Amino acid sequence: MRSSYTTSLSAVDDRFEYSRRGIFLCRNPYEVPYIIMTVVIIVLCLSIIFAVSIQASANLASVLFTLIFDALKIVSPIASVFILVGMIRMILSGDQYTFYADEQKMLIVCPKRDVRADIYYSEVLNVEYIERKRFSNLIGYDVNIYCKGGVHTFKFLFPYKAHKKNKDLTPFIIIEERAGLLERPEFLAGRRIDNAGISNNER
Repeated sequence: MRSSYTTSLSAVDDRFEYSRRGIFLCRNPYEVPYIIMTVVIIVLCLSIIFAVSIQASANLASVLFTLIFDALKIVSPIASVFILVGMIRMILSGDQYTFYADEQKMLIVCPKRDVRADIYYSEVLNVEYIERKRFSNLIGYDVNIYCKGGVHTFKFLFPYKAHKKNKDLTPFIIIEERAGLLERPEFLAGRRIDNAGISNNER
């Protein structure tokens, strides 16, 4: 799934009102049990195929039935590897979150995880990024947004095909900019450089 960062402002909006919306990915909190469950299901399916094939041969079942399960014995292990890799990759791709940013706050929602966070820039004290790596490769950040009322945490993930990976390519940089934690005019003016992982569109 491609993570995208989209804008919704025109030249007039740029002068009078700040508006941003888009999607990003966060780590699935249940990825480990999901992966274990996937492995168990595949192993069970392989076990059933091999058991039925042995029973068919032992009971002298029809030639066609025996041939089908003999073929499955050869094909199923190879197919299982591809299915397992595909399922693991899908699980590790994370969940899709949507954000809406205006002059006063950023709203982040994920109905799948029952997440709704209203982050008012005036209440933000700091934004902390903790690198998350897999096999020494940066895959995202654990982002902690410290506000006067508490802490919002998001386990941000870059899409698999992202070539550039740094915190400036996350939507949380908007919060830092609007809260005055950073002073970069290209963000304050609502302009952003495109990159492989996050896209920026004006209309």
